[in-house]
Amino acid sequence: MKHPTVTRLLCTLLALCLLCGGLFACSKKSEIPDGYQYATCKGEYFLLFVPTQWTVNTESGVSGGCYSLMEGTAVSMTEVPFDKPSAEGEADTTATLADFFAAHVAEISTLKDYKAEKEFDATLGSYKAKDITYSAVIGEDTYRYRQVLTKVGGRFYLFTYSSKADSFDRWLDTVDEILENVVFTAYPFEGSEDTKKLPEVETPAGMKLVTGNDVAYRFFAPESWTVGDAEAAALVYASETDRSNVTVMGYAAPDGYSVANYWEDTEKYYKDTLKDYTLIGEPTQSEMGGKRATVYEYTYSLGGVTYKCRQSICVFGYMIVVMTYTALPENYDAHMAEVEKMQGELTFRR
Repeated sequence: MKHPTVTRLLCTLLALCLLCGGLFACSKKSEIPDGYQYATCKGEYFLLFVPTQWTVNTESGVSGGCYSLMEGTAVSMTEVPFDKPSAEGEADTTATLADFFAAHVAEISTLKDYKAEKEFDATLGSYKAKDITYSAVIGEDTYRYRQVLTKVGGRFYLFTYSSKADSFDRWLDTVDEILENVVFTAYPFEGSEDTKKLPEVETPAGMKLVTGNDVAYRFFAPESWTVGDAEAAALVYASETDRSNVTVMGYAAPDGYSVANYWEDTEKYYKDTLKDYTLIGEPTQSEMGGKRATVYEYTYSLGGVTYKCRQSICVFGYMIVVMTYTALPENYDAHMAEVEKMQGELTFRR
């Protein structure tokens, strides 16, 4: 028979599915790392933080947050009741981290197509810990997990990071940061009036910040330009009479997906859908947010009007980031210095 307290460990895997919802109310100040927000349930003897771009939901009863339901990308942390059964079948309160880890491995090894990848000694919040990575099939999809187990005082804790197999590696640096920011406390968490701490933003002279804290980049535009309303994109245009515009968008991309791959797919779409699409010259190399970018220029017609475009494309982590400048041919060169300034001032948050 499976030990009932160990069986609760598997529930944490399922609980990750609940971690996309609303933010929680707080009542007391505490230190929050720059660019992070609380992802901690009241009453816990630890503090867990996730990036401000992530969604937090503690109403599920699980401390944690998620980035993408589609990818299954989420983290959680929970205290796990655990007592090592004695030879007589009664609880043995002298259970160690090694006992906890052994019981946990025995439990997760029953998952469908379980495959251990690596395990090693680690620390969590300055306490000794065990770190394990493995994969398993949940439903019809293969997921990979990284779990960190520790014992603090008489309490056992389990941190879990999960993602679909093809997106797991792209988040490991962020997960390392999340783990580095875990703090154990002597008193239960009571909440905080501040839910998040946003990094200080230094706006370049003569420019304004266009993007919010829900994206991984900061896009600045000249103060004279107007911020428009566009779903899933940051949009600015020159004026009410001159609708020359710049947009910035980020696209989740498969591992190994390059700028060349993106352009090959995109240009095929343009050729199929844009009237009179014409690529101008050869692509050039530039820089955007400290990353190498490739710049493409092209024209197309819509409603009897010809437009000229410039797309600067780079890879940042798991994303393809695209800045697109669109103008009438007669206005194109007039704004080029401003467009290049916007590209040069774009920065990535992490």
